[in-house]
Amino acid sequence: MLKLHDIIRAQQRLAPYIQPAPLVRSPALSEISGADVWLKLENRQPTGSFKIRGALHKLLLLDDAARNRGVVTASAGNHGLGVAFAARALGLNNVTIFVPETTPTAVGSAVATHLNTTPPQTP
Repeated sequence: MLKLHDIIRAQQRLAPYIQPAPLVRSPALSEISGADVWLKLENRQPTGSFKIRGALHKLLLLDDAARNRGVVTASAGNHGLGVAFAARALGLNNVTIFVPETTPTAVGSAVATHLNTTPPQTP
């Protein structure tokens, strides 16, 4: 079972690589809902989404043997971008991210930029 100290430890591992997402109150949503609504702006992360957190944390937990075997994932979007960013930040070179042919060019280009390669496409 996940414990509070696990969450705190994960935050400590991630802190050198990503910034805390700002919280901003939304007056419009608060008024519409009748509740005090706050937004956590994960779109301000280096990859534009919260997906960087899980990808980076997983790669940080890999031991040397696992890192040497390599990392493989498939994604049409933000998860792949998070893995690519994390791999570059950690200096991992043995990383393959498969993207569908339908992946938007901007996403595929961003993944390629982080990996210094063109991701293979899958039908």
